[in-house]
Amino acid sequence: MQVPLRGAFGALLLTGCLTLDAWAGPTFEVTLDTTFLNGMPAVLAFDFTDGGTPSNSVTLSTLTSDGTQGSQSASGGVNGTGPWTFDDSSLLNELLVSFNPMGSLLSFSFSTTDHPPNPGPFPDAFSFFILNPDLSSLITTNDPTGANTLFQYNLGQGADGLSVFAPDQPGVSILVTPTFTAAEPASLALLVIALTAALIGVRRRSD
Repeated sequence: MQVPLRGAFGALLLTGCLTLDAWAGPTFEVTLDTTFLNGMPAVLAFDFTDGGTPSNSVTLSTLTSDGTQGSQSASGGVNGTGPWTFDDSSLLNELLVSFNPMGSLLSFSFSTTDHPPNPGPFPDAFSFFILNPDLSSLITTNDPTGANTLFQYNLGQGADGLSVFAPDQPGVSILVTPTFTAAEPASLALLVIALTAALIGVRRRSD
């Protein structure tokens, strides 16, 4: 039986294009003007919540600030002392980093895997807060949920997954700059190998 190579190749090429167009894990650069907090004690909270399968992870860089970084505590799947890695082994995976005092500038970066969630109500999410030492909200925002999140990234949704919220306090501002990259060269090479092998199999079946 003759197998239509053109149709088979087209299907394989479409599959390859869909693979290449998929977002690789994004990286985010975060910069905050914390002039309002200069000289005050504060706690930075980083939360990675598990929305279900598949698994994802987050890597958080060390923190750069002109303030004085103090103690840290972690719960759930958080490892490291700066940089840190988060996994979704628990429903809530949280890192708390204290500053006493805060300075006027703060910056850090984070990167994530970006596996889209299976059908369900909640994606995996990474979010950031600035708290008082008693863990009440020090910086409030226009987050519609009332959680006073400064930013939240819902993994697996590409650029649409990022929400940045405006602080209510003057003298505090936040800029989050995401970078979404295409497939890595190694992934491209594997794709070429897979396409070639598939085409050879199609030719053999057509002989």
